Amino acid sequence: MPPGENLDLTSEDSSTGSPNSAPSGRRFVGVRFECCGIYARIYLNKAETAYEGRCPRCLKAVRLRIGPGGTDQRFFTAY
Repeated sequence: MPPGENLDLTSEDSSTGSPNSAPSGRRFVGVRFECCGIYARIYLNKAETAYEGRCPRCLKAVRLRIGPGGTDQRFFTAY
């Protein structure tokens, strides 16, 4: 990205103001895939038991389970 340009990686649901919801209202977390050096969002599954997704380039799968004693982090790195 050229100097002086900004990239806004936030998304705000207009009804709730939640910064962790996509425009469609789906909850997500951010993941940096070290395999290909890129960032992507992964979304909450239908059962609401985990965030699941794949690297957009090499399709490496990632699954972040939701459970008691978890974390409130919103960004992760997949190796």
